[in-house]
Amino acid sequence: METDGQQNTPFIQVSGLQSIKTKIIFFALLATIIPSLTLGILSYVQNRKLLRNKIANELYNTTTQTAGEVEFWLKARLYDLKVFSSSYIVSENLQRVLGKQQDNIERLVALDRVKAYLQSVRQKFTDYPELILVNMIGESLVSSGTETPVVNLPDQWFQQLEEGKPVIGTPYWDPSLKRRVVVLAEEIKSPDNKRLGILATKTDLASLVNILKRKASGNADEIYLTDAKGNLIATSASSFDRSSRSVLAAKTLTTGTGFSRLPVEYDSHRGQTVVGLGAIIPSTDWAVVAEMEKSGAYADIVRLGTWTILIVCVLLMAMGLFAYLLGHSIVKPLQRLSGEAGKVASGDLKVDLPVHGNTEVSYLTQVFNHMVASLRRGQEEISQAHEALIEKNRELHRISITDSLTGIFNRKHVMDLFDMEFIRTQRYGIPFSVLIADLDHFKEVNDTYGHLAGDSVLRSIAKAMVESVRACDHVGRYGGEEFVVVLPNTEIDGAMEMAERIRQTIRRVTFNNDGEEFSMTISMGVAVCQEDDKSVETILKRADDALYRAKADGRDQVIGP
Repeated sequence: METDGQQNTPFIQVSGLQSIKTKIIFFALLATIIPSLTLGILSYVQNRKLLRNKIANELYNTTTQTAGEVEFWLKARLYDLKVFSSSYIVSENLQRVLGKQQDNIERLVALDRVKAYLQSVRQKFTDYPELILVNMIGESLVSSGTETPVVNLPDQWFQQLEEGKPVIGTPYWDPSLKRRVVVLAEEIKSPDNKRLGILATKTDLASLVNILKRKASGNADEIYLTDAKGNLIATSASSFDRSSRSVLAAKTLTTGTGFSRLPVEYDSHRGQTVVGLGAIIPSTDWAVVAEMEKSGAYADIVRLGTWTILIVCVLLMAMGLFAYLLGHSIVKPLQRLSGEAGKVASGDLKVDLPVHGNTEVSYLTQVFNHMVASLRRGQEEISQAHEALIEKNRELHRISITDSLTGIFNRKHVMDLFDMEFIRTQRYGIPFSVLIADLDHFKEVNDTYGHLAGDSVLRSIAKAMVESVRACDHVGRYGGEEFVVVLPNTEIDGAMEMAERIRQTIRRVTFNNDGEEFSMTISMGVAVCQEDDKSVETILKRADDALYRAKADGRDQVIGP
């Protein structure tokens, strides 16, 4: 049968849902957040869609209506110009100016009559700051102004007349008039339908700006008019940079595609992120673009999203508080017991809960107290046994690495240390050396004074060697009267010096056996780890060979490589 801990899923174990209170709170929050978020998201998506459609309709109606009014404005100006150009004063006097039979005086009189006519027209129609009479080769003959007439006709004006299209120039800033104007032109024909010239006018764009401002006051932040390259002609704003270009209009007009009916998000000529829509003005290469700042256009939907989140948060807080109070009232009798159980689980067995009442929790508390008392007794017994085991293990470890006679490292342990130094040298390049020492004529001591005396000598020699080396050096009994000394981080010169120190120390040690004193000498072989060494046995063999030479050369000396 599975325990409760085995039945808990990994999610419950991670999130801590074992608590009854947590489960109640989690369920209450889940029951609140799912429907609230679902309804909130559906409402947000639907309202965003409606708002986008509303913005699209507003911008579309604004651009189409503005385009229609701009087209009507152009047609009205072109119609006025056609009326002006069809006047017999213009055509009759232009014929005289162009006639070959007329003398200069008659031509000047004819030009003065035309000038007087153009000035009278200009006084009556304020939208035309200047009217200019131009011949068919593009030369200005006379104007309503006082200065030398200058007119900027479009490059294809003659071809436009041939095709029956209205002549509409590119809007520009006229420095003499100190206003933004556009050149419109209409042909002048004689009574026999012969083309004599054109009547051009510099038309003030102020009335066009008024149209844009009036249209922008309701449904757009800014409405502006652009030419075929996207350059701004006029805008509903108070001012604009004359070099400004509309990204939306330039992209649409240069590619020859029509404007979409869906709003487009882009960076405007003022560097703001806007929502815009455009419309092409019929019979021209101009376009109208209406823009709304994105943050302002979607302010309502942002506000709706904020309120939705706020309402959901309030509901979550309310339901969370309610669930908390409910859970607290259910689990309060168990909280103290679970807290003390946590102390026991962490190792604190100094727990003794008071028992109140005669309920299921009271019975559970009694059982819990009995269990803790049993655990305390068991812990004390285990602690005593554990301390004894640690001490026994410590003693066994000491015995396993120590020579029983001399008290220094035994052969196995000193060889393990030898292997570790060899590995460290191979990995890091740290040098180390090894000494093999053998007592001279030790067999005579055993034969003369007995084995007990020999054992005493070995113990004294081992003690003297340990006292002669550094704390980081390792001294061990290799076997019989032979000793091994491992010298970490030691080159051959240091090893030879250490060996000589040990030899001199041994010579100064005196031994006493039943009042008879004697001394001992020792022979030593030294070897250092080399780069081409493949194992510790190679190093040990070199040291052993050196020891053999020291024995052969008369003992009581140190031989190196």
